[in-house]
Amino acid sequence: MSRLPVIFIPGFTGSFNLPVLLDWRGPTLNGWNFPPFVDYGKTLLQTFTQAGYRRNRDLFVAFYDWRKPVEESARNYLVPWIDRAKKAAGADKVILIGHSMGGLVARSYIQSSAYRNDVDRLITLGTPHRGSAEAYTAWAGAEPHADETLRTIFAVYLWYLRHAHPLQTELDPVKTIHTQVPGVRDLLPIDDYLLAGNPPQLKPVTSMVSRNLWGEMVNQPASVATLTKRVPVTTITGVGFNTLSTILVGPPPTDHPLRYADGVPLTRQYDSQGDGTVLQRMAIVPQANNLPSIPVSHGALPDSPQALALVFSEVGVAPPVLGAVPAAAPPSPTPRLVIMTASPITVEVEVPSGPPLPPAGVLGASVTRAARRRRRIRGRNYGHAGKALNLVVIDHPTAGDYRLVLHGTDSGHFAVGAMLIGAGEPPILGGEGAAGATAPTITTIEGEIARDADLFYTCTLPTTVDAPQLRFDVQSTMRAAMAQLGAALSERGGVLGAAPIDDDRLRNVLSGDSMAIESLMALPPLARRQAIDQLIDLCQTLVGDEYERAMAVITMLMQVRDAIAGA
Repeated sequence: MSRLPVIFIPGFTGSFNLPVLLDWRGPTLNGWNFPPFVDYGKTLLQTFTQAGYRRNRDLFVAFYDWRKPVEESARNYLVPWIDRAKKAAGADKVILIGHSMGGLVARSYIQSSAYRNDVDRLITLGTPHRGSAEAYTAWAGAEPHADETLRTIFAVYLWYLRHAHPLQTELDPVKTIHTQVPGVRDLLPIDDYLLAGNPPQLKPVTSMVSRNLWGEMVNQPASVATLTKRVPVTTITGVGFNTLSTILVGPPPTDHPLRYADGVPLTRQYDSQGDGTVLQRMAIVPQANNLPSIPVSHGALPDSPQALALVFSEVGVAPPVLGAVPAAAPPSPTPRLVIMTASPITVEVEVPSGPPLPPAGVLGASVTRAARRRRRIRGRNYGHAGKALNLVVIDHPTAGDYRLVLHGTDSGHFAVGAMLIGAGEPPILGGEGAAGATAPTITTIEGEIARDADLFYTCTLPTTVDAPQLRFDVQSTMRAAMAQLGAALSERGGVLGAAPIDDDRLRNVLSGDSMAIESLMALPPLARRQAIDQLIDLCQTLVGDEYERAMAVITMLMQVRDAIAGA
């Protein structure tokens, strides 16, 4: 008898498809994957593959638009994924494994009137069945916290959203979260978790503006009974990590009707009985098979050897196959340099040679790695035609200078962001603090570009602690501009239009003489600006079918001129 197909449902931010997440495409099962700059989900898939499962035959990942309410995700994504899995495996039922929000998506389907009796069992990993207090700052204040993986992916999404829809996101971040990411509301706690007043007392959830009405409904005793009657449910939870339990809040701000309408966070109280994001008591289901908790953090649950061993046992895989579960503990987070660009450019990154930065280890332990050669990496476009969204992900980056070459695919505004991730966070036991973990720092520059213009930047990465720094490479951009302009002159016999070049200095510069270019760039600011303006005037004589070529060079020269003026 063939085994039932397994469908893994990722957690919040665990699905990556930028055109859908930016509303350039509607709901689709195509084009999704795990975020390319984290290790999330890789060990889970590898372990199931080692156990004999095959992707898209009896092993599926139900990627979905985690921005949307869980009911919508269940209807538009999970149900079609179930249909695809049943057809591919020739089965009448599937096994669902939901991590975090993924478990809520599964529950939404199973507890709905649209349920078709085609789920054999549901296994949840760190699912906030009764919510997570971490969702409050994200929903009410547009300030996401939670574990490092979630913060990183969410920060990347918000970065792209900000540069794809700048007016909306910059004017009102809270409204942006409410309109673009309403799924966060389904993660709010359904139990009292805000403290207010003097002395502080718990504020009833029923009196709050920010409420998880969906969660309140599906956790009514009758609704939970429907869930456990229809499908056997197993919960796997993590403990031993600093997990937000309650938040002491002050009065709401007076300058915004939505921001922290139930109170501005003052102090955050933590409890070690959780996985760092979800409290253990909020991650279980009454009358379900709630397994004993394991010492695994929230984001690591899907790829943890301990959790996977429990999953395999619940799935019913024979014990010999359990040897496929990795015996070693999950490695430290992989340090990664992530470089992002938004339209209309492509990006190529030249990586410096040298030993990679070590991953963050316990007590500062490092891993010795062989030095790498200098190499070039071209960004992968995660957008579509006319909307380039490039990503370059460099594992174990080398400390030093990274040379970025931006090539214009059209004329318009562009943005480049650089972020270092994977430094790791030490587990912290219960306590309290004034603030939670913040989103990773994304160093960003913006500018204007023309089709076929080449702009050069340097990304400096000093250590695994400091944020990357971006700066415009004046010299490289100037040399590239002169190469393009010199080529145009050569093709036209040394003249642009009818304008001869009488200035010997400019003639040498246009010939590509590196010493002449360096001499021009070493002139006093006023003289240097005048020389660049002369070059721009030369470009402006290119007309007709040479217009785009001229604009490319003019754009490069103007960037150089403006950078010099601002220095």
